[in-house]
Amino acid sequence: MIRIGDLAKTANISKRTLYHYEHIGLLLPARVLENGYRYYDNQALIRLQKILLLKSIGYTLEQIKELLQNQNPAEESDNWIASLHEQIELIERKKEELSRKQYYLRSTLHTVRLKGTEHLQDLMQVLAAMNDRSLSDGIIPAEFTEEPALTAEEVEQLKRLPVLGSNKAEELVHLLEQAVSIMPSSPYSSEAQALAGRLYDKGLDLFVGDEKLLDKYWELIRPAEGAAPVVMGMDSAVMAFVDEMIGYYLQHREENRHE
Repeated sequence: MIRIGDLAKTANISKRTLYHYEHIGLLLPARVLENGYRYYDNQALIRLQKILLLKSIGYTLEQIKELLQNQNPAEESDNWIASLHEQIELIERKKEELSRKQYYLRSTLHTVRLKGTEHLQDLMQVLAAMNDRSLSDGIIPAEFTEEPALTAEEVEQLKRLPVLGSNKAEELVHLLEQAVSIMPSSPYSSEAQALAGRLYDKGLDLFVGDEKLLDKYWELIRPAEGAAPVVMGMDSAVMAFVDEMIGYYLQHREENRHE
């Protein structure tokens, strides 16, 4: 038999914790003397080890109590195995939920950086539509399979593009953010043209030098008149400014090549 203070020291927990375990019926002392001294036997020590192990791997006290109560020694291993499988599945679901929330947070962050809070209603609709789609490596990949203008090879290449809300899209979002910030000025200014060059080079890099596919993609994400953006933050005004900026850049690049 061991007194409560010695048990607390041995297990590296407080006496208050042991009193709490007793209060909720999780770990009862073998004897309680009239003076209030509590003593624990070997079975209690073994049970405490199980409690501390389960607590350290994420079980709640309620879950631990449910697993340990009325254990049939012959079935104890099977009960533990079944419970541990349940915990693993629960953690997997939580990981999926947290990854999805993280992706939605990044998507919202990128959208607000590009267009402020003007289109949050559109973003809410987009995110709601994504709830039934699976995550892959922490993002929800874009879908292009129903686009008749694309070949199977082009679809596969587009699936590898960084999507809004992913870490890989950070550099592109930064460039587009700069484009949005200079929209009140001329797309032909030296600042706009320097940015146009960086944007176009980044686009070519993402499309592995395939200018035709870059042009196809740009048209695919162009919103219809009065419609919400296909890519959040990329509304008609932004795309028109980028068109003008890069169109002028390419025109003068060709003129410079022929001089």
